[in-house]
Amino acid sequence: MLKVVVTTDFADEAFMKVANEVLGDIAEVVHDPCHTEDEIIEKCKDADAALAIYDPFTDRVFASLPKLKLVSVISIGFNFIDAVAAKKYGIAVSNNPRYCVEEVANHTLALIMALNRKLFDYNKEIKVDHVWNGLTQVGKIKRLSEQTFGLVGFGNIARRVAKRMQACGCTVIAYDPYIKQDFADQFGVKMVELDEIYKNADMISLHVPLNPETDKMINAQAFDKMAAKKPIFVNCGRGGLVDEDALYNAITEGKIAAAGLDVFVSEKPDLTGEYARFANMGENVVLTPHAAYYSDHAAYEQKLFACQNVKDFFTGNGDKVTVVNGIRTPRA
Repeated sequence: MLKVVVTTDFADEAFMKVANEVLGDIAEVVHDPCHTEDEIIEKCKDADAALAIYDPFTDRVFASLPKLKLVSVISIGFNFIDAVAAKKYGIAVSNNPRYCVEEVANHTLALIMALNRKLFDYNKEIKVDHVWNGLTQVGKIKRLSEQTFGLVGFGNIARRVAKRMQACGCTVIAYDPYIKQDFADQFGVKMVELDEIYKNADMISLHVPLNPETDKMINAQAFDKMAAKKPIFVNCGRGGLVDEDALYNAITEGKIAAAGLDVFVSEKPDLTGEYARFANMGENVVLTPHAAYYSDHAAYEQKLFACQNVKDFFTGNGDKVTVVNGIRTPRA
């Protein structure tokens, strides 16, 4: 029988219930959270597979685990896994790209709507200031159908966001070096260079994976290029895509009109310490706690799909597994 170690403290009783339902006939499933490389090496020394999120699976870890064959990442993002190193040792890495695409697209739309319509400004005026005046935002609200929406990245989630914004009448443009215009044509989206997004978009949303190529891709220079348009800026992707000092300066200096942020570089930001500067900003900055992925339905599918990847991989159905480093069969 196989052994599968759930290395993340993200897993709860509900997660383990699904894991045992899916994998119980082929594997012993053990929940043994790991926070360091040494802990992973010790606790996974006899594991055939790991279910992980945010755990440091590095080159050193993979080199030290000759029995390991698969790391099934519970999330869409897998930047905490050295997938290239895993491939070097013949270890597959899979991610979980399907479970929350509707939720993240809807969350992006919700942030855009809240910021465009000044919902939090009105709410504060009524509940805190006890002012009932529908004209306090004169000159600050633009009709959505008169605006251009810019997507950085044009994957599964971004395409759904595009559809939602088009339903509001927006012109949608996108940047993605891996997408050709003839493919984007079926979605009614014009592919452009990144600088054109900065120059022409009234609203900008990030939907690219975090990797060495995209780390801090939105930096001071990017915000300088946005300054003429002063867009609403939304990030429901990964915090590391953005230089946070540059973001803070862009907000305080008015280079962007507003920001909707579901993610920071830290997955556990200190809101009374380092991140207080964002937490204490006004109603033009809306923060959510990396919750864009969540709905009750998505939470169940997240568990199910991650576990199903493990089962498919070890039962001859590797072609069904969402591997990210090309390995679809267990190494010897």
